[in-house]
Amino acid sequence: MRVVRRSGTRPYYAQEPAELLPPAEDASYRSADGSGSVLPVLAAGRYAGNLARVLLAYKNHGRTDLAAVLRPMLAGALHQAAEDAGRSSLVLVPVPGTGRAIRRRGYSPLGLLLGTLGARGLLPAGTSVKPLVRHAPSGLLRLLLPGNLGAGIPRGSGRSQKHLGRRGRRTNVYGTMTAGRAGSLTGARVLVVDDVLTTGATIAEATRALRAAGARVEGAVVIAATSPPARDAGNTAGES
Repeated sequence: MRVVRRSGTRPYYAQEPAELLPPAEDASYRSADGSGSVLPVLAAGRYAGNLARVLLAYKNHGRTDLAAVLRPMLAGALHQAAEDAGRSSLVLVPVPGTGRAIRRRGYSPLGLLLGTLGARGLLPAGTSVKPLVRHAPSGLLRLLLPGNLGAGIPRGSGRSQKHLGRRGRRTNVYGTMTAGRAGSLTGARVLVVDDVLTTGATIAEATRALRAAGARVEGAVVIAATSPPARDAGNTAGES
């Protein structure tokens, strides 16, 4: 476990290879090819080896004791992301788990981590955790998008993303989340929080829902990313 903890002591920006992430709110972060801005995502560590095994055991095999290993990693990444985004009145918004997954596990992996960090006073100063994003009831997307832009858009099936390709991941989740009606979150500054970053499809959907409700999404934080750390949080070259 000590090796896993050490792997999360140098958060790094992992957004470049995640091709389905949405644009950033400004042009501070550029895509890998320099063609445009991309939502910054700070990862505590790389999704490989021992960290991947710990995360899978924590999420899928009832090993809630492993929260003690993951909490400091997530806390470190949250503090760094909050500092980079400006700490003032930031809301940490966890990506919602499906009701089926929560019933199967008996707990919400992200909710357990964030709830404990909040209870122990370990969240960044000036931040709060609010579950602003939820899974949308069937048909609600068309009511939330202005000008009925949702007409003709197939809703995602909500299946697991694990074995889907790039296009499948995007269509699988599109329209599955909502953060309320247009304008209901105007003025809110948020960081999306998820467990693992792969293509970015799930974070993109949560971001779409939040922006549709008027929130400003400054970036996202994940416990682990599938990409190697080319850069750390200080934008210096990562170790090989």
